[in-house]
Amino acid sequence: MKICLGVIILNFSFLGIRFYQNHLKTVPETGGEYREGLVGTPKYLNPLFSSLNDVDSDISQLVFSSLFKRDREGKLAGDLVESYKTSPDGKTYDLKIRPNIKWHDKENLTVDDIVFTFSAIKYSEYKSSLYSSFGGVELQKVDDQNIRFTLTESYAAFLDLLTFGIIPQRLWEQIPPSSARLAELNLKPIGSGPYKFKSLVKDKNGNIRAINLILNPDYYGPKAYIKEVDFYFYPAYEEMVSALNDNQIDGINYLPKSMKSNIVAAGSYNFNKLVLPQLTAVFFNPANNGILADKKVRQALNYALPKEKLVNEILGKDDYNLIYSPISSDSPYYFSEIKKYENNLAEAEKLLKDAEWQSGELNDEAIKKAQEDLNSKDADAKAKAETIIAMGKGKWLLNKSGKYFILRLTTVDVEENSKTAQFIKESWEKIGVKVEVQLLPVEEIQNLVKNKDYEALLYGITQGADPDPYAYWHSSQAEKGLNIANYSNKTVDALLEDARATLNAGVRKDKYKKFQEIIADDVPAIFLYSPIYDYIQSKSIKNYGVIKIYAPADRLSDINEWYIKTNKKIVW
Repeated sequence: MKICLGVIILNFSFLGIRFYQNHLKTVPETGGEYREGLVGTPKYLNPLFSSLNDVDSDISQLVFSSLFKRDREGKLAGDLVESYKTSPDGKTYDLKIRPNIKWHDKENLTVDDIVFTFSAIKYSEYKSSLYSSFGGVELQKVDDQNIRFTLTESYAAFLDLLTFGIIPQRLWEQIPPSSARLAELNLKPIGSGPYKFKSLVKDKNGNIRAINLILNPDYYGPKAYIKEVDFYFYPAYEEMVSALNDNQIDGINYLPKSMKSNIVAAGSYNFNKLVLPQLTAVFFNPANNGILADKKVRQALNYALPKEKLVNEILGKDDYNLIYSPISSDSPYYFSEIKKYENNLAEAEKLLKDAEWQSGELNDEAIKKAQEDLNSKDADAKAKAETIIAMGKGKWLLNKSGKYFILRLTTVDVEENSKTAQFIKESWEKIGVKVEVQLLPVEEIQNLVKNKDYEALLYGITQGADPDPYAYWHSSQAEKGLNIANYSNKTVDALLEDARATLNAGVRKDKYKKFQEIIADDVPAIFLYSPIYDYIQSKSIKNYGVIKIYAPADRLSDINEWYIKTNKKIVW
């Protein structure tokens, strides 16, 4: 009997352990606080204006609901939209809105709020940053749960535009559009998103130092686990990283590559590497340097640049992806067989020779003579002497008229760009091109881009979720738009127009394939790399799963899945 009793006890113990292992699970529990640092300061927590400021966009994404939103993989998903239909011609979109949605002040969100928000975006007096996105688009209320967008022309990427937040009509219609930017609601917003505004903290000078958000108990979607999210604002990355090291915050919105070594306890954090479709390239502007008008010269410059070495050795292959095309390599419209211009100095020199450039050496004797000619009364001789002295000793390219190949390369004065520009300079000077690197503050670069005041510009452009490259390469965008290379090609214009108008993915793919082939042959720009976005969080934050983002705010797209606290629960 004792033996039998012992066996029974052992069996029950074994069964108990097995039950514990198989049915008692650790599950997320609501609670905890997440503190994130950001460089900058909030100005307008209002979807009408927030897209121009990353800090505003980050917070607005949590406070406001939108018609569509991004998931962990960057794919478009319905938010307020329950379902939708698109007409065969791509000019009509019928959207059905979820029922029973509450604002943070407990009032009902209605279709009228959506119509009001869209009308405010299109009303010029509001001066919304989204104003230019909806030319030729109209919205009407069909009934209390349905709305209809009507486009004058089909646009394949239209749904990607519908990620703006919705604002409450009853509150904003009381404020004149001309005074909208002064309203208190811009810093104490009322939305319908997963988190709602709780409070803000200012220093003695009136600067906002923190904004506190709390969980929205009435949220219609999957509720988040983390009870409170606090954003702290810093004037520079150094101060923000210092706060992280002192455990004052749990994460930072972005970590510059140059500051990785500043993280003291790196093992305590998750370094989330997110794919951001930002393409960095050297854009040529032949209008300001006629040498660049020759396609053979541009192709030679491409062959002379060892891009793999730049990414793998100079910048770091863990932080950058090599690119070859104006369309991101993870896009379904990317053409992988595009001409890649692998480093080939012999081919570069051949192309330059075909373009009637030859190598001429400047030695000590030539420099000495140029210094003597500085006192010449002949203006041309003096100018030539100044050029020779500026170039210095070496073998430099010059054409039949004796003009040297001099190229000014301009970029933003940050470490990544400075290192890249110096590498490009050294690479091109090996084939005899004299390169003058110009490093400028970002504000000056923005003015240069606007006025197209550069010869070669090392610059990053960001693609949207849809790879529509119209804004960067269509000739209509050359003078006053975002066509940085001032590129003009009628065939490319037609391909871009047709591709953005069709809803047929196969047709679009073929159009974009031909577009990429032409760009690769013309070389209006040399595509270099796409940086990886580093988002740092304490390991106390569990279940972060975002892979791809199209804007920094998208890093928060799965915040409802994060958790800090856990509990044990019997799961059958």
